[in-house]
Amino acid sequence: DYGAIPVAEDQAPFVDTRSDFSKLEAFYASGDGNEVWLRKMEEIKARYAEMRCIRGDGNCFYRAIMFAIFEIALANPSFAAEFRTLLSDFFDAMTKEGGLGYQADAVDMFYQDSIKPLEDAIAGTLTPEKLLEAFCEYATSNAIVVYARLVCSSHLQKEEDSFAPFLAVDGLTVKDFVHREVEPLDTEVEHLQILALTQALNLKLRIVYLDRSEGPLNSHEFPDDQVQGRQTVTMLYRPGHYDLLYPK
Repeated sequence: DYGAIPVAEDQAPFVDTRSDFSKLEAFYASGDGNEVWLRKMEEIKARYAEMRCIRGDGNCFYRAIMFAIFEIALANPSFAAEFRTLLSDFFDAMTKEGGLGYQADAVDMFYQDSIKPLEDAIAGTLTPEKLLEAFCEYATSNAIVVYARLVCSSHLQKEEDSFAPFLAVDGLTVKDFVHREVEPLDTEVEHLQILALTQALNLKLRIVYLDRSEGPLNSHEFPDDQVQGRQTVTMLYRPGHYDLLYPK
């Protein structure tokens, strides 16, 4: 996760508070050849109000997307209820007889930690402070990451016919792929996992790319269909790392 802003690992929270872009600008201000980065930073500041840094540990994408979803749920109890049902449906698909073959006892702890903030949002007892505290607590935060990985894995397996042709290694099955590249903690995402998880969560994800490519600031939306009405999450991608962005 080499794109994260350098911070001692034991000092970087899993999810930080919202902030301006001053640390990111300072990171790119030092050294030579950073003119492209700094020019694109100006474009980012023109469009986005704040960012939220996520720890660079290989789990940043999964942690960021789940935190952003729970932020939406915090202000929208009806969405919280819908998303809780979605996570419950995946738990059933994973563990039911004749399903994907996961043991309920092995998955339940990750599932329970993932639905707890949603239930609190539905009840009106979730606060921004409690949500951030949950995501900064080691066991809870990583349990939510693991469940997001299992949801991604389950969707890839359920839609095997759609995803199998995109596996880069000949002879690699979807089940082999998810056991090696999706489910293990600290394993970074690629395009296939991003597409699968956004489909599974019925979410629109906009990724803004801060890189050395020439031209204007680029972004891409997942999935790239025209379906309306989905909640939208925006991430900032720098090579190897994802943080959250908040539009003006």
